[in-house]
Amino acid sequence: MARRRIILFALLGIASYLVTMLVTMPASVIVNNQPWRTGVAGTVWNGEVGVAGGSKLEWHMAPLRSLTSLAFAADWKANGPNTDLGGRMLMHPGGRIVLDKVSGSADASLLQALQPNLPFTCDLTMQVQMDRIAIGGGTQLLDGNLTTDPGSCRSKGAGAASPLPALILTAEHIGNRTMIRLALMTQRRRTLLDATLSEDGAVDLGVTPEGAVMMPFVGLPGGARIQGHM
Repeated sequence: MARRRIILFALLGIASYLVTMLVTMPASVIVNNQPWRTGVAGTVWNGEVGVAGGSKLEWHMAPLRSLTSLAFAADWKANGPNTDLGGRMLMHPGGRIVLDKVSGSADASLLQALQPNLPFTCDLTMQVQMDRIAIGGGTQLLDGNLTTDPGSCRSKGAGAASPLPALILTAEHIGNRTMIRLALMTQRRRTLLDATLSEDGAVDLGVTPEGAVMMPFVGLPGGARIQGHM
């Protein structure tokens, strides 16, 4: 009985020490310095990071989900110009990030935080309903949809901004692939771009002739396809 009490007190002590570390550990430990980051504050338990464009991402750690998933779990919310977005997050060792139940409105500048290698930037607002976004290693997938208000995009290299009507992007995870399609909101059968994302991160992307005319900032001629890796 005495040994059990000693073990119990030891475990409680270790748990208290770990919780204290998480409560006091600075948020910068889990948010690396990135081009899109404008500042970071708070702790691992409850912190926030600024995003280029004026938005702010806040999170609050979910201890039970962290234990059951063996990853850093948190509820998060992003606020800023044209942005009111939230959901749940898992950050796995090695850089894998899983976002669940993502919903709300978002400025397109947040795309740079998720995919900083995109060759273009956009000035538009998105309405997001994504059941899951998984990137950065392991099984990669998208499942859900987003729509955009009319806006514009431009190449990061040079060139004038291209005006865009309202668009809809659908992503459906089927088997071991995610099928992605971008179309006009008012004429959803008019495909502008389609892509396949494999669970290993391989991407096969193509632009239709109409998509190439409407979206020259993508940098692909109509009918062309390219392969890459996320």
